[in-house]
Amino acid sequence: MTQRIDSHLNDRNFAVQSVQSGYLLQANATQAVNTLVIFLLIMAVLTVFVGSIGLTDTMGINVLERTREIGVMRTIGAVDVVIMQSVIIEGLFIGLITWLLAIGLSFPISSLLLTIIGEAMMGSAMTLSFTPLGILLWLGVVIFLSIFASIIPARNAARLTINEVLAYE
Repeated sequence: MTQRIDSHLNDRNFAVQSVQSGYLLQANATQAVNTLVIFLLIMAVLTVFVGSIGLTDTMGINVLERTREIGVMRTIGAVDVVIMQSVIIEGLFIGLITWLLAIGLSFPISSLLLTIIGEAMMGSAMTLSFTPLGILLWLGVVIFLSIFASIIPARNAARLTINEVLAYE
C-alpha cells in the first residue's frame, strides 16, 4: 500500500521524501520502548540484588550490636528458633518499611520519567498506569528477599553461646 501511495504521489509530481505505514511507525516506537523497559528491568533487578546485600549487612551489624541482648535471651532460656525468629522478623519489618517508601516514591518519580521519556521519544506525554498486581508482586519479592537476607545473620545470632556473649567486648 505504501508503494502505491508513493508512486501515485510521484506520478502527480509531489516531492515526497518517504512514505511509511502506521504499522511500521508503531513497530519502531514499540521496539524503542521495549528496549527501554528491558533496561529499566535490569536496573531494578540490580537494585534488588544490592538492596539484599545491604539488608544482610545491616542485619549482621544489628546482631553484633545486640550480642548482649542475645546473651540475656539465652540466659533466660531462649532457644535457637526464638533468636532466629527475632532477627528474621526485624529484617522483614525493615523490608516492609522500604517497600512502603518505594511505593510512595514510585508514583511521582515514574510520572516524571514517563513525561520526559514520552516527550523525548514520541513528542507527547504517556499515561501512567500502576496495577495492583504489580504492587503485590513487588511486596512478595520484598518479603522473600527480606527473609532470605536475614537468614545468615539469624543463624549467626543463634550460634552465639552464653560464654561467647560474656566474653564479648
